[in-house]
Amino acid sequence: MFQGNITARFKMIYGIVFLMIISATVWLSYLSSKSSLEDQLKNTNIALLSLVQQKIEMMLREIDTNTINFIQEPEVAFLLNGQYTTDELRFNHFNILNAKFKTLMNANSNISSFYLYSIQNKSMLTDSTYADEADFYDMSWLPAFNGMTRYQQWLDTRPITQISNAFQLEKNVISLVRQFPLISNPQFRKGAIIVNVDERTIADLMEDVDKQRLGQTLVVSEQGTIISSQNKQQLYAPLDSLPAAPALEQMQGTGYAIEDTPEGSFTTFYVSSAYNGWKYISIVPNPVMNRPLEITRNLLLAIAAGMCLVAIALVYAVSSYTFRPLDRFFRSFAGKKMERPGDLTYMEKFFKQMMSDNESLQKQMHESLPALKWRLIMSLLMADTTSYNRMVQYFDVLGIRFYDSRFVVMVIELDRIQEIASPRDVYLFTYAISNVAQELVSGVCSGVAVEISDGSAAAIMSFEEDDPKANQIQALQAADLVKDYVETHFKQTVTIGVGSPHLHLKGIHRSYQEALNALKYKLIMGENTVISVDDITGNHNDQFYRIWALGDSVVGHIRNPDETKLEEQLDVLFGQIIASSVPPEMIKQMCIQLIMKSIKAVSEKGLDIKRFLDPNENIYYRIDSCGSVDEIKRYIASFLKQLIVLAGEKREGKGSGDTIGQVIRYLEQHYMDSDLSLNLMASQFGLSVPYLSKLFKETTETNFMDHLIRIRMEKSKELLADPKLKIGAIAESVGYNNPQSFIRIFKKYTGLTPGEYRETTLHSGENQD
Repeated sequence: MFQGNITARFKMIYGIVFLMIISATVWLSYLSSKSSLEDQLKNTNIALLSLVQQKIEMMLREIDTNTINFIQEPEVAFLLNGQYTTDELRFNHFNILNAKFKTLMNANSNISSFYLYSIQNKSMLTDSTYADEADFYDMSWLPAFNGMTRYQQWLDTRPITQISNAFQLEKNVISLVRQFPLISNPQFRKGAIIVNVDERTIADLMEDVDKQRLGQTLVVSEQGTIISSQNKQQLYAPLDSLPAAPALEQMQGTGYAIEDTPEGSFTTFYVSSAYNGWKYISIVPNPVMNRPLEITRNLLLAIAAGMCLVAIALVYAVSSYTFRPLDRFFRSFAGKKMERPGDLTYMEKFFKQMMSDNESLQKQMHESLPALKWRLIMSLLMADTTSYNRMVQYFDVLGIRFYDSRFVVMVIELDRIQEIASPRDVYLFTYAISNVAQELVSGVCSGVAVEISDGSAAAIMSFEEDDPKANQIQALQAADLVKDYVETHFKQTVTIGVGSPHLHLKGIHRSYQEALNALKYKLIMGENTVISVDDITGNHNDQFYRIWALGDSVVGHIRNPDETKLEEQLDVLFGQIIASSVPPEMIKQMCIQLIMKSIKAVSEKGLDIKRFLDPNENIYYRIDSCGSVDEIKRYIASFLKQLIVLAGEKREGKGSGDTIGQVIRYLEQHYMDSDLSLNLMASQFGLSVPYLSKLFKETTETNFMDHLIRIRMEKSKELLADPKLKIGAIAESVGYNNPQSFIRIFKKYTGLTPGEYRETTLHSGENQD
């Protein structure tokens, strides 16, 4: 009786302990899984919404780029400026533009329609019609254009009745309005290009992604109007007309908001676009979104029930083995024998397995610390405002120590990455630079450094004292230490952008953006430099218009070709650009406008600019790819000098016949020179190679090389009449250093080798004798 009571009590205690452990484990697992799964669900929805944004903006940017390329066509400038002296010239340009309209429409199937608007003529031109403004079927975009302060703008969805081939088509379109010229003040606009995109195109892109998830996706304008939706009844309606949508002012940047309505609880995810200000919104019912959580909860409950049954069985088995010695004692005390022996082997194995699992868990935790640290730092840089409070809890675990006062971010970028041997070397340099930055920053303040991409690293510095000026100086000193260390020990150079001090963790993102913006000024300040955000502040608009006035002088030297004065004026222009620290984007826009004005100046003289421009070269992308102001200057100078040469050739066009006569006489006198070529002749007579080639063919009805070969072959025939001369000597005397080349060309020209021709000629002479 005594034995049975003791054993039963211990079995009950074991059972209660096991059940408590299992319950606590299941509950903690559920809480942990719930929190993690909620974050994953939110991150997944935001990621899918970002994918929608990327796909739509990729399409919109492609259309914008096509529009920029199209509006640079000379015929567009003639149309919008109204510079037609005759009806024949106007209709000729209309035909050319109609063909280019169709080419662009065929190249980009996302464009529904587009047309050109001339302010001076108050007229519209499409791919199928030319009409006055008052008679055109779609002018609802005009008020937005008249009030537009930017160079281009994407308008909200609007209904139009499009007239095509005598049919009226009702459409909802989203329109891009871009001014002409590309860069000018509103009062100097000559016209505009309007590109229409069918709203269904954007809705179809959203539907492709919505197939992967549940919920409703919308595109909303800056004013809160619904631009695109699968439900067409929602178009043109304000966002607040949807009961589940939060207020527009609550949706800043990227994130989510939860709304409880009489219809139920909803979570709204949103992503804001820096390109056109649109907001991409996804509204998901919470019961639908929480379904994975319910599945996880039910699964854990089922596991818990199974574990409880296993625990009861284990309690009985463990208790039997554990109390076997005690039972033996009681049985011996009572004068009875145990029916079978037992021991504690099972418990020993169980505790050994627990120790092994604990060591394995610690090892996995240690190996995952660097990845967790990188993710946490990237969240700070990218302004993951939803997790600031949770971040602080992990700083000590990850070895991160921040002061609570000021934060400064510097971004370190490897120069000339393309010259480094391999991508692996770029990765190793980036990793080493991050470690160096970590050590050097720790010597100045408290902070941390991580790699943000191949060739780029970022360091977050925190300071104990709230003194912004002193903190900025210390940050610049740390940046100089990093730059000098990399140059001395790695034999590489880096450019470092440094942001300004900001308070609290929220300020890290702002300082990071300032550092990235400062890095763009590497174009002006050069490589291997430290650029602070203070170095780039100023009234850039005033500087831009003041410097742009110098560009008119450059165009003047194109109209009246003077290469020397052109070089001098370019030196003055780019000297002012560097001295004034004009933003890089403004520099590139100014240079594109300078080229467009120069091309227009040359075209006004009646020159055929198409034979000069390379159709495969995009001027916009060529300037955008330049890495420094000097590189841009060299490209601009080379381009404008070619325009001057073209203008000079036009002046000399009247004497083209005399020029070709001089070229032919020169060939007849110097045909024996082996290096004689079209390039050499163009340099000799001060003409461009394409122009000389075209002029030669128009005058002689044959190309340059065929004419030179004919002269050489006729001279070689005369020399072959002398049997004493060797073939090699004849080849050299007519300009061929390689006798085999001479023999091959001679046979192709006459049908005979030089030896066969000589024998035939001599034999014919003997017969005549």
